[in-house]
Amino acid sequence: MDETKPAAEAPPETAASQGRASRLIGGVLNWATATRLRLTIASACGLTALGLVFAAWSYVGEVTLETIDPITADQALLALDQGRLSDAKSLVGQMQHHPAPPEALAKALFVLGALKSEEASHEPLPDRRRAMHQVAARYLDKARGLGLPEERTGQLSFLLGSSLARSGRWDEALPLLEEARRDVAQPATEIYSLLVEAIFAQAEPDLNLALSYNSRVLEDPNLPADQRDRALLLAAGVYLRQQKFADARAMLDQMSAEGPLAASRVLLLGRIEIEEAQALPSGSPEQARKLQVASELLGKIHPVESNANDLARQAALWTARCLELRGDESAALAEYERISAAHPDTSEGQAAGLAAADYHRRAGNIEQALAGFRRVLREIGRKEGFENPLMPPSEVRQRLREAYQQCVDEAMFAEALVLVELFEPLFGRVVCAEMRAQLHQRWGDLLLESGAAAAAEHAASERKDGRYHLRAAGQAYEQLGRLRFASAKFSDDLWNAAECYLRGQNYTNAARLLREYLHHESERRNAMAMLRLGQSYLALNKLEEAIAWFGECTELYPNDPVSFQARLECARARQQRGDHAEAERLLLANLVGKGLTPASSEWRDSLFALGDLFYETGRYAEAIEKLDEAIKRYPDARQALVAKYTIARCHHSAAEAPAKRLAESRTDNERQAARALLNEELTKAHEYYQLVQRELTLRDQAGSDPLERVLLRNCYLMQGSVLVELRRFDDAIAAFGSVITSYQNDPVALESFVQVANCWRRLNQPVKARVTLDQAKMVLKGMPESTDFLASTNFNRQQWEMLLNQMSQW
Repeated sequence: MDETKPAAEAPPETAASQGRASRLIGGVLNWATATRLRLTIASACGLTALGLVFAAWSYVGEVTLETIDPITADQALLALDQGRLSDAKSLVGQMQHHPAPPEALAKALFVLGALKSEEASHEPLPDRRRAMHQVAARYLDKARGLGLPEERTGQLSFLLGSSLARSGRWDEALPLLEEARRDVAQPATEIYSLLVEAIFAQAEPDLNLALSYNSRVLEDPNLPADQRDRALLLAAGVYLRQQKFADARAMLDQMSAEGPLAASRVLLLGRIEIEEAQALPSGSPEQARKLQVASELLGKIHPVESNANDLARQAALWTARCLELRGDESAALAEYERISAAHPDTSEGQAAGLAAADYHRRAGNIEQALAGFRRVLREIGRKEGFENPLMPPSEVRQRLREAYQQCVDEAMFAEALVLVELFEPLFGRVVCAEMRAQLHQRWGDLLLESGAAAAAEHAASERKDGRYHLRAAGQAYEQLGRLRFASAKFSDDLWNAAECYLRGQNYTNAARLLREYLHHESERRNAMAMLRLGQSYLALNKLEEAIAWFGECTELYPNDPVSFQARLECARARQQRGDHAEAERLLLANLVGKGLTPASSEWRDSLFALGDLFYETGRYAEAIEKLDEAIKRYPDARQALVAKYTIARCHHSAAEAPAKRLAESRTDNERQAARALLNEELTKAHEYYQLVQRELTLRDQAGSDPLERVLLRNCYLMQGSVLVELRRFDDAIAAFGSVITSYQNDPVALESFVQVANCWRRLNQPVKARVTLDQAKMVLKGMPESTDFLASTNFNRQQWEMLLNQMSQW
């Protein structure tokens, strides 16, 4: 029988200890979970203990870290000062493996920047050298931010300024170099040389300051010969730009005739001769002599310089200028175009392209000029910023403004807009936005003016295009305002944008900007803004908002002339809403108040509006009285023609009452009286319809205005209608025949055919009536499928077909 091996038993002491620990943990857990409060207390104690453990570990880790000896950073600085560059680099490399306080880190970064700047100065490749200077500038800028000892400030300014300058960041370099030159311990000649370059990198350099700094460079007795020649050449170039030709020659005479800058010296001598020749009378012997000398000097550059060299290109450019001054315009233009085509991305190519384009502009070849300007501007736009030593930005802007203005003056708005879109690298976003807004505004104004005088087939299109450009002007003005939100011109930009939107019939945007204008502007044009805001809402058929703004305008600015126009507009809004009594009160306030006289446009418009109001409310006699007074006072007013038509409608509508009495009359006397009054009203209506028709027919631009076309058509129709009521059927047939002849492609002709057919029936001529209806069917059949019949008649195509077929069977 197998015996199992007994399990190993724990020593009595261990078992007892484990039992006590288990009982202790169990007791703590039982106590902690007995109530919610005990559980919360136990949890807090546990978290506190855990935090203390982590804090202890952190402290131990910190005190055990090896701290950097601050002397290490000072040692790197000392090595740098002593020229031991490899030792300085090694010391900084050791520091990178250990944490350092900010002052030590600043010194380390300073050493790195100085080392990288020195390394960049020995780099032969320009692009790589520029990139290395950018890295050095980043190190030095960080060191500056952390803070260096005061005694290092001048050195830091010099190193950082020179690194920024040599990486092309001249604007940032200039103030640092100015600061560095005040430290006598820094290399003055190098600083002044860099300052001169930084000044010339500005858009509009301070030439006198550049000359002052350049003279400090020339004062250095230890200046190498090649650097002295460069400084002399620079001074000569400045004097040339200042038209101080004697001083320029004096500088060039001090240069070496055989040095590396000899070709540049010859080029500048040739330019001096050209500049002096420009000031002399054209064709004079002295001018010819100087141009000959200039040509000989420029000719010396070609044999020794490659055409790909900038000096050779400049020599070719000034040779073209010589030809131009000699009067050989075709040769000069050909040379300019050759240089521009061969070297479009160079300073010389851009200057030649601009000269050729300007040459075409002055000669009146605007299309070729614009093509040239566009090529040059596209090349300029491909580079960040504009730098061209041969073309000062002010001169380029002047030439481009002249080209732009010539396009605008000659109404070549599309071409001008193309130029503006390319102007931004030279003029900036704000100036371009303003030019774009003004261009669209002028374009829209011109189209609306021409649309008012154009023939009917072109007028609508031109007015539509004009409103489009005014809306574009509103958008451009709004963008302009956003660009200069913080300037005093912001509210003016909002106002111009709102006005353009309003005239372009974009009433929603007009109202939005007018509200914003009132929010920002506390005084100027507020009454007018409220009037315009009310007009915008009125155009949007938001009558309540319109009335509210008109009312606020009249209440807040009762003495402002604008308030009278607001009262008139408010009357129109009230009239549209059906509140005729209030509309009449507002118009009478303008007419009988003390603020206006009959000479004012608001008084005139109020009188015409009151007559229209009386007509709309059926007060025909009062309407005729007011409109007749208005026509006599203002016979040339634009409302006079419509007022005459309204008087005709008043007489025509007033005839309804005697016509009704005629139908209800029971005695001959009643019928005769009613018939006499009916004929009187109808005859007067016919006279006024004829009067309006004659005026419209005799106008030079008859039919160009949509309203006038509608009036003329209605006058023909209403004359026929009145003649039918007067039982003058032959005359009615003639009147409706005029409509058929003048509007044979318009659905309104169908109504005239029907009326003619009815007249023939009234005259007992059924055959002629059927012939007339057959003609109407043929006209209907010939009308395009896209014809909108409901726009001018009460029936669609199918309903007209049914009506004409039914009438043919009568």
